[in-house]
Amino acid sequence: MVVENRLEKGRPAVGMETTVFVHGLPRKEAIDLFRRAKKMSEEMGFQLAVVGVLKGRIIVGMNEDELTIMMNEGSEKIGTREIPIALAKGMNAATTVSATIFLCKRFGMDVVVTGGTGGVHPGKVDVSQDLTEMASSRIILVSSGVKSILDVDATFEMLETLEIPVVGFMTDEFPLFFSRKSGKKVMRVEDVEEILRIYRTMEELNLEKTLMVLNPVPEEHEVPREEIEHLLKNIELKVEGKDVTPYLLRKLVEVTNGRTLKANLSLLEENVKLAGKIALALGR
Repeated sequence: MVVENRLEKGRPAVGMETTVFVHGLPRKEAIDLFRRAKKMSEEMGFQLAVVGVLKGRIIVGMNEDELTIMMNEGSEKIGTREIPIALAKGMNAATTVSATIFLCKRFGMDVVVTGGTGGVHPGKVDVSQDLTEMASSRIILVSSGVKSILDVDATFEMLETLEIPVVGFMTDEFPLFFSRKSGKKVMRVEDVEEILRIYRTMEELNLEKTLMVLNPVPEEHEVPREEIEHLLKNIELKVEGKDVTPYLLRKLVEVTNGRTLKANLSLLEENVKLAGKIALALGR
């Protein structure tokens, strides 16, 4: 197994998935986001380590050129279970939340950032590996909740069943990615120090679960849940499995004239900022 670990020892770090760049956004917006996120991390004083697999090598801290190669050559979207296959076969592979958490834990990171987390899909037995990895790895995950394309009720219940601690950052609402409200209530935290106290308590208890920190999309870029759900009803689904989420995200960008793309980019930047604050506080 070949690993390129570019983390600087002693410097706070935040892990980030590659799927959001390679499969979740148009190329131009993905590269622009990568540049803005890296600049933000440099200004704040933490490392943003984008994690992925390039030609069978695990890279912790991918650069822009490597992301571009993955976009040009294509890459599989992988969860935790597919990591050994991607490595053994020398593949390009974009990590989802589950694979990113798994790898970040093994390379000493305590904070991971994403846009939206996977969950339970409607109408069939289809549960994201994100949830099972979160149920077995102690880390802090900053997320804007789950997407409305999922079975929100079943996902919310599964988080409870799997004993995954969930808190809302300055909110008591479980957010739904593009939308700030779901009607589902969560425990509210007011600041980063409160998040750290919960995480340290989890460590003391040896509770090997992910602390899910929910950070809602900024209000000015929100697309209400009711609108998203109405639009989804009129989108014909032509793919299955791991292709469903990227396909529906692209369709929503089209039918909202780019509003969901603006929401996605906005929440990702805010999540990187919050994750950085948490990592810096952990490092003090």
